[in-house]
Amino acid sequence: MKKSLGVVVGVIVVAGVAWVGASWYTGQRLEAVVRQGVDEGNAKIQAFMPNAKVKIVVDSIERHVFSSDIQYSVTIQGVPGEEGKPVKDVAILLHDHVEHGPFPLARLKTGALAPVMATSAFELVNNDTVKSWFELTKGTAPFSGNATIHYNRDVDGNLVLQPVDMQHADGNLKFSGMNLQVAVARATKAAKVSGTVDSISLDIKDPNAPGTVQITGVSLNSDMHEGQAGLQVGTNQVAVKQMRIVHAADPAIVLNNYTQNAELTESPTGLAVKAVYDVGMLNLGGQDIAGMRLGFGARNLAAEPVKALVELYGNLLTRAMKQKPGEDPEQAFDLPPEERQKAMAAGKALLAGNPTIFVDPILIHNAKGESRFDLTLDLGDPGSPDQPVDQMVTKLLRKLDAKLVISAPMVNSILAQQMQQQGGLDAATAQKQAEATTQALAQMAVATGYLSKDGDNVVGTLNYADKVVNLNGKKMPLEEFAMMVASMAMGMHPSEGMDEDEPEDGDADEGDEPADQVAPAAPAAPGGARK
Repeated sequence: MKKSLGVVVGVIVVAGVAWVGASWYTGQRLEAVVRQGVDEGNAKIQAFMPNAKVKIVVDSIERHVFSSDIQYSVTIQGVPGEEGKPVKDVAILLHDHVEHGPFPLARLKTGALAPVMATSAFELVNNDTVKSWFELTKGTAPFSGNATIHYNRDVDGNLVLQPVDMQHADGNLKFSGMNLQVAVARATKAAKVSGTVDSISLDIKDPNAPGTVQITGVSLNSDMHEGQAGLQVGTNQVAVKQMRIVHAADPAIVLNNYTQNAELTESPTGLAVKAVYDVGMLNLGGQDIAGMRLGFGARNLAAEPVKALVELYGNLLTRAMKQKPGEDPEQAFDLPPEERQKAMAAGKALLAGNPTIFVDPILIHNAKGESRFDLTLDLGDPGSPDQPVDQMVTKLLRKLDAKLVISAPMVNSILAQQMQQQGGLDAATAQKQAEATTQALAQMAVATGYLSKDGDNVVGTLNYADKVVNLNGKKMPLEEFAMMVASMAMGMHPSEGMDEDEPEDGDADEGDEPADQVAPAAPAAPGGARK
């Protein structure tokens, strides 16, 4: 019995010694990992903003057997102060309590038994730079988080922003706080971030134009990794359940189910980027108006010129950060000669790759119909600027496809709603005036020759390739189309037989009826015929 007990005690002692030794060794290894991570972070900052004087520093490391305490600082040099005062350097401090692996106590408490290098509990440190932020959170660290560092250098954890309730003479700001989940894979240089914000509200106390902005149900999702060209590719999404904006006595503007999605991908033909903005429903003054979508992007983008433009953008941000109060913000976007040359060279290189720019789509829809616009534009290298302009345009514009569809019933319903809400008309009168206005506008649009009628829709198509334009099914040389557009710009209609007609209603000048005030007389259609 005594022998068995001795064996058990011996095993426990050996395990304990091994744990202490592993923790001590991990603590030594961890310091090298921390310093390397800081160096990599500084390198990334300089790569994106080469002229920015921002640096992350490890101020101190106090290493113990089972844990370490690390103090970081982020120093920003030359930050503009108040107007009339010189620039100054500011420092943001971060304290990090790290528990060494392989079995940090913080993980054992949660039942996580898999060995890891370390766990981290970090938080913002109060100093003059962030003192006012700490006051808003009543002394609680406004920014904090936890992280787990695995032996393969992967990191996962969470970041927390504390709620803020700021009362000011000019307005009040309430922020519910934010919780972000983060996972970083070192081997693939990938990062996933997701998080939520319950609400943000701003009350503007302006006696002449008070207002409120309320945002609820915010969610963030990002899944990015480093592509073959060295750029971050992947997807980013922001979703908002509701945004409500009230200005003075104007009707409240409410955006329901707003989302924005951005995607950057790469393929053998180059990079492709697409952004889509969606509004599930726009509500104005308590009435649902329409849902909307805006989608646009580009593909076949050469990677190197894109990287050059990203670098120039970083320089712009750096200059903007260094601006003093009162300086013209546009000065930050005034490119120096060398940057202007780089931008022009990058633009020419992009065109040499035959990129495609598209709008897919601009969309407005409600229960009565859907209106949309789509555009695809294939571009090319225009060549030397010494050649004739028409030759440059022909080389630059390789192909174009565009289509516009306007739903008359949808326009009717939106106009009728606005006439009821803003004009104080009853439903029947508003509907009648809306129909008259929509019909007149449709006739005017068709009369230009650029659009045609297709059932309840007004439609226009434009295609171009090989110096031939196809406008609504009618083909013509590019020169003829250019003259057509030029004549339109000078106030001349491209179609014949479009004389200015007098209004048909004999009492149009009296202005007694609402319809007479809103709906203009329909102009003549192409060929002189009335619609």
